[in-house]
Parts: sequence; structure tokens; C-alpha cells
Amino acid sequence: MLRKITGLAALFILISMITPAVFAAGPAAPTTAELLTEIQSLKMRVDELEKKMVKQDMKAISLEHVRDEVKKSLIEYKPGEGMRVEPAGLNIGAGITFVAQGTPDANNAGAGENSIFDASYSADVEIAKEFEDWGFAYLHLEGGENDTIENELEVFSNVNREAADTGSRVEFAEWFYTQFALDKQIAFTLGKMDCGDRVDQNEYANDEKTQFLAHMFRNSPVMEFPPGNALGMDLILAFEPISFIQTELSYFSGDADYDDVFDKNFYSFQFNFRPSEIEALGIDTEQFDGNYRTYFWMNDRNHEKLAKDDESSDKGKILNYGFGFSFDQMVTDAFGLFGRFGWQRPDVLPGDITMVDVTTNPTLEWSWSTGGQVAGKYWKRDDDVLACAIGQIFPSKAWKDASPSDFGAGEGHIEIYYKCQLFKWLAISPDFQLIWNPYGVSHSYQGENDTIFVYGTRAQVDF
Repeated sequence: MLRKITGLAALFILISMITPAVFAAGPAAPTTAELLTEIQSLKMRVDELEKKMVKQDMKAISLEHVRDEVKKSLIEYKPGEGMRVEPAGLNIGAGITFVAQGTPDANNAGAGENSIFDASYSADVEIAKEFEDWGFAYLHLEGGENDTIENELEVFSNVNREAADTGSRVEFAEWFYTQFALDKQIAFTLGKMDCGDRVDQNEYANDEKTQFLAHMFRNSPVMEFPPGNALGMDLILAFEPISFIQTELSYFSGDADYDDVFDKNFYSFQFNFRPSEIEALGIDTEQFDGNYRTYFWMNDRNHEKLAKDDESSDKGKILNYGFGFSFDQMVTDAFGLFGRFGWQRPDVLPGDITMVDVTTNPTLEWSWSTGGQVAGKYWKRDDDVLACAIGQIFPSKAWKDASPSDFGAGEGHIEIYYKCQLFKWLAISPDFQLIWNPYGVSHSYQGENDTIFVYGTRAQVDF
């Protein structure tokens, strides 16, 4: 009722303003039909303005999916813009992700029950606030249950990165504060963060809620991240006029706890080259935007050096390190490509693992993956996405020599999903994965080596 009164009042004011001008235009008075036509035109304009005002008010009150906005900001940080969350009040987003997966080829199920079908869910509440042009705060609460079929598979890289099995308890998954400086050419962040959001990012393969579910397509599988979200610091530098080159330095607690924070550490150093931001090239960022990242990392947790049976193993604070490349490139306004390559030191076991566990804790040396996605605009479904990825993970020769088993081939992965946006708040994504040489087993005499086929679906509700 209030909206109607407001619209009529605006209409009356506009009529009162233009009517004298109409009569003053000449000696002939306008006809009734002309006045009615003018009134109808004004009413349509008022209705349009009113709709725009309501839309703007709703946008200022809340965001439908805070996580997408924050994620996009981290991936596409631009000086002068910073985080892309509206500064009006607290912006609150919530979502539920349900994943159901099955396989007829479980290779670690036991009792001969190779056909498995399980489900999992996670629920998220996210709160974001931008303080004018100088600060940004973010809080992420998460709870979930089960991990679908991950416990039934023995693989180098598993199939459900979305699993957040907290036993249905709500946990503070992330919290951080970002301070901007020099017109947002510098962004310094402190808090509990997901390391994979700060290094090795990718526009098309970095979000398990809406993109690929397999671990290896979310981040490089040969990077020794802390075991979970960790306390850390992050610094982004993107100075004008060379803001097309962004430098990002990160530090995290290597064991993801709050004891002896600076005792076990994870460091990363990343360059991001964005050719579409070079003004002289005149590249249309709406069609040909892209990121080309090169990164280096180190982890100084306690490691044990791999050794053969007749050699002694070094133990202690041995440094692990590696490097990688990641790119994402729009080819058109609907089609995009991505790729990754990673390598890590081949002669040490993962952190805090000993030679006693060498068989079940492989050292993975290098990996590659590539793929692409196409938006549904080609078949008049603008918000739908079809995507495919393929990649391999290779164990190190030192691990193969030290392991009592004779397996150690490259494990391969393929994943295809179709995100169907049924409603603005609901998306259903059928997902299919294929894994060959699971856990490096490539010959029947080495044990189970069947190719693993995983089928499933993901439902994402945002409100």
C-alpha cells in the first residue's frame, strides 16, 4: 500500500511540473486524449524508477551468495576495487550443499562389497562487511556430516572435496580481516583461512560447491598444504600502472593449530599475470579475461627422508618445497579453459609420516590437469554450466624404490559435471568421475587395479 501511495505522489508531482509547460507552449490547449497519453507515459516511467529503487534497496540489504562474491574477489583482486561486497551493513549468505555418490568399483570397501552409494551434506553461513574503502571482514561457519564414498576408495586424490564431516557440529571454518592501503593497491589479510584460496587459485577449478568435486581439480595435489584451514597472513601487491602483475605472499601455520605458531610453517610466493588488464592491448575483459599464475612454496614441518631398506633415514625438520603453474583463460564470453602443473620434492615423506607408514603414505612428485567449461547461453540456459577436466598424478621414484610394493604408476582422473540452475536459489549438478590406475596400481598381479567409475549428483541451495 505504501508503494502505491509513493508512486501516485510521484506521478502527481511530475504532472504538476509539466502541465504548466504544456499550456505555455502555445495558445492552443492540449486535448484530453493528449493529456491522457502524457499521463500514461509518465506513469510507466514512475513504475520503472520505482522498480529500480526497490532493486537497489534489496542489493544494499543483503547478498544472495556472499561466498561467490568473496571467492571472486580473492581470485580477481583488482587495485582500486578490492573486495566486491556492498558496504551497506552486514551481508549475510547461507547455503546447503548435498552430495550423493556411488561406485560399482570401490577398491577399499572390504568384505567384497564393491558397490557403494553414500551421501554427505554441508551447511554454510557466511557474513561479510566492507568498511568503506579501508577494511573488509569475513566470517564463515560450517557444519556437515559424512564424506560419501571417500573412505571406500584407495586413491592418490579422492572424489569429494566438498565433504565437511564435523559430526553435524558447527565450526568456525574461516575468519579473516583485510586492511587496504594506497587506494587498495595493497591488501593485507590476517586470520584463519583456506590456503587453497590464497595460492594456486583458478577461475574454473577452485570451488567444490559449484565446480569440480575431485580434490585434484580444486588445487594441486602435489602441494603440501597445512592439514585444514590455518591461521595465517596474506599480502597482495598490485601497484599502478603495472597492476596487471600481482604479487601475493602468504604464511600459514604448517600444522593448522595455534600451538607454537611459528614453529612449523608453510610459505607461498605467487605471481599473477593478467594480460587483459594491460590497457595498451585493448583486450575486452568481458570476453578474454585471464590469469596466469606461477608460484613457489615451502613447508618446514617435521619430515622424514625416504630411504631404501639398506639405508638409514634422516628425520627431523627437513624442508619440503615445490612450485607450480595455473592458468584460466576466457576464449569467448561463454567458453573458458584452465590448466595446472605442479611439482614437489620427491625424496621426503609427507609431514609427520615415518618410514613405517611408507606404503600407505605415498610421496607424490608431480601432476598436471586441464579442462574447460561452457556456459549454457548457447542453448538458452545462461546460468547453466557444462565442464570437463582430465589430469594425472605421479608418485616419486624415491617412494617407489623405498616402498615394499612394486606399484607406482601415474593415477589418472576425468570428471564431467553439468550445473543445471533450476531456480535462482537452487542448482542441481550431475557429476561423473573416472579414475584409472587407482593408487598407482596398473597391473593385475599387483592387486586390484580396476578402473573406478563414480557417479553422483550435487544439490546447492543458496538463501
